[in-house]
Amino acid sequence: MIKQILLILLGVFFLLNGINHFYNSKVIEEYAEKRSLLASRLMVKLSGILLCLGGLSLITGYFLLYGLAALCLFLIIASFTIHKFWALKDRDTIMLESMHFAKNWAIIFELLYIGDSILEI
Repeated sequence: MIKQILLILLGVFFLLNGINHFYNSKVIEEYAEKRSLLASRLMVKLSGILLCLGGLSLITGYFLLYGLAALCLFLIIASFTIHKFWALKDRDTIMLESMHFAKNWAIIFELLYIGDSILEI
């Protein structure tokens, strides 16, 4: 029961972030452009879709492995395209982006752990 509640809460987190990609798309697009992301408008929309679908799969339990894969895909792409701290000069920005990079990988490992526990069932 606790695992289901935690999965639902994690799904809500991703779903809300995905919805945020649509409601605040201009702000997120500007941030992506500052990080030299190609086709930032398209990528913000696609990332919003991945986040929403992944979040919904965690909430509902349907297509769970596909949802986990979508979330991992988003996080991997975001880590290497948006949070590339190694290409920055400002010390404060480097620290901020390196923390986001590490956070993304922590979440990826969590999602992989969830996927592994699903495959064991």
